[in-house]
Amino acid sequence: VFSNQFASIKELAFRIKVLDPSIVIVAGGTHPSFLPERTLNTTAIDYVVLGEGELTFLDLIRSLNGRGRVEDIDGLAFRDGDTVRVNPRKRLIEDLDTLPFPARDLLPMEKYFTANVPMGLHWRKRRNTPIVTSRGCPNRCAFCSSTIHWGKRWRGRSADNVLEEIQLLKDKYGIKELKFQDDNLTIPKERARAILQGMVDRGLAMPWNTPNGVAIWTLDDELIGLMKKSGCYEFTLAVESGDPWVLKNIVKKPLKLEKALEVAALARKHKIATVGYFIIGFPGENMEQVRHTLDFALKLKLDYIIPFIYNPLPGSELWDVCREKGYIPEDFHYEEANNYFQSCLKCDTFDPEALQPLQRAAYLKNLIMLPLRNPREFWDYYSRLIVSRPGFLKTFFRHLAHREK
Repeated sequence: VFSNQFASIKELAFRIKVLDPSIVIVAGGTHPSFLPERTLNTTAIDYVVLGEGELTFLDLIRSLNGRGRVEDIDGLAFRDGDTVRVNPRKRLIEDLDTLPFPARDLLPMEKYFTANVPMGLHWRKRRNTPIVTSRGCPNRCAFCSSTIHWGKRWRGRSADNVLEEIQLLKDKYGIKELKFQDDNLTIPKERARAILQGMVDRGLAMPWNTPNGVAIWTLDDELIGLMKKSGCYEFTLAVESGDPWVLKNIVKKPLKLEKALEVAALARKHKIATVGYFIIGFPGENMEQVRHTLDFALKLKLDYIIPFIYNPLPGSELWDVCREKGYIPEDFHYEEANNYFQSCLKCDTFDPEALQPLQRAAYLKNLIMLPLRNPREFWDYYSRLIVSRPGFLKTFFRHLAHREK
């Protein structure tokens, strides 16, 4: 459960309990993990699994079946009378290869393919599926809670283990496209090369992309060429800020903007589509720095840019900064700001109301350039979108009309 989903999860849990109060509801993910007391005190959820869930959830199932005590389970939050008890997480799964592959046979996979609502913005084949090859990140970006959620360090599956799962997906489910959900697929580069070359050598090359992004500083001409050879049609560059000072002192991301320009050019060379993630309205950022970010986003000449408006994520360093400096009130409920298109901050360095017009203008300016810069990508994507999403055009023109107002 992510923070921007919390309101929906709260309503869903309530409806489940109305249907059958005996159903046990367990929540996991970043939002419940960092706010377990609030989650249990304000919803019908019975248990919260903190962070990595496989071992804790298994222990909980055993306990509910009379094999162990809930009070002894590592990384679990639960109600204890009128209070909430939180057992801190102490263990991590060191060897991810020991985990079995996801039990997709327990899911109605064909219905997922028919529904055609894949993770991320773009897709090439209906028979696609997410795959995760690693957990965590070696960096400490101040706006992000993922690093802390996964135990403050990166852990990866072996290349052979990943390739074995891809082979299974192809043979058993007829998968024709992969969505690599890793925070950092290309860390370390040697493992990434082994996975990608293995896909080529074993006949597993197929369309794939990275909805969450890749570590820009790891990419070079050779690796991007291998990505293309193995089937990569698009990757996401999570640049965050186009202002060097903001990037270093507020975001704390180890990225040089010159490297982002280099990688964007290499993607064009290898004919790989690109998506750029940017964030404006960081605490302490001023309007000039906001414009620097949007100008840089356009300078990269990416196929798609998504300029988000910052809202603090529970568990992140900037969440604590915002609370300490009074940028968000003590009784702030995250579900009141459940999107990334409107700032919830009360910050004196920028005007929150001025962010959305700038965000929309940059997005539309880049969109207008797409059919000129990459006409094939434009027609391929939007023709699929119009066919598979009947309401897309109506929503799109409403979006334009709203901007004009």
